Amino acid sequence: MNASLTTMSFGALFDALSSGMMRMSMQTTQAPPPIGLYAHLVDDLRGGVLTNAELAKITGVKTRQVQHWAAGTHRPQGQAKDRLLELHYILERLRDVYTAEGTDIWVHGRSRDLGGEKPIDLLAEGQFERVLAAVERLSTGAM
Repeated sequence: MNASLTTMSFGALFDALSSGMMRMSMQTTQAPPPIGLYAHLVDDLRGGVLTNAELAKITGVKTRQVQHWAAGTHRPQGQAKDRLLELHYILERLRDVYTAEGTDIWVHGRSRDLGGEKPIDLLAEGQFERVLAAVERLSTGAM
């Protein structure tokens, strides 16, 4: 056994070891970025309006990926993240006009303002601006 360890008190040895372990753990581990906000966002989108499958189709990912976002184990990346945030913005604006049930009906029903097309289909095609323009007209009463 090392002579310096045998003459060291237990308390001093514990302090030395724990401080070294603390430095080592601080150097080797980083806290993962918070992902709870995306889980909350997905939960908000699913709140009576969209299913996991619909969210997957609109964001261009598999349904399993949406489940990972909802569980908080993964974060959306790239175009999927952009589409998710766009979709959230549109639904928030729509909720300023309609109740939750009205929002669900508007998203899934045919819209005269959109040439008889369903907003959900347009969102799946990436036509966010067109759907947002219709929502903005609804909110200002300019239909």
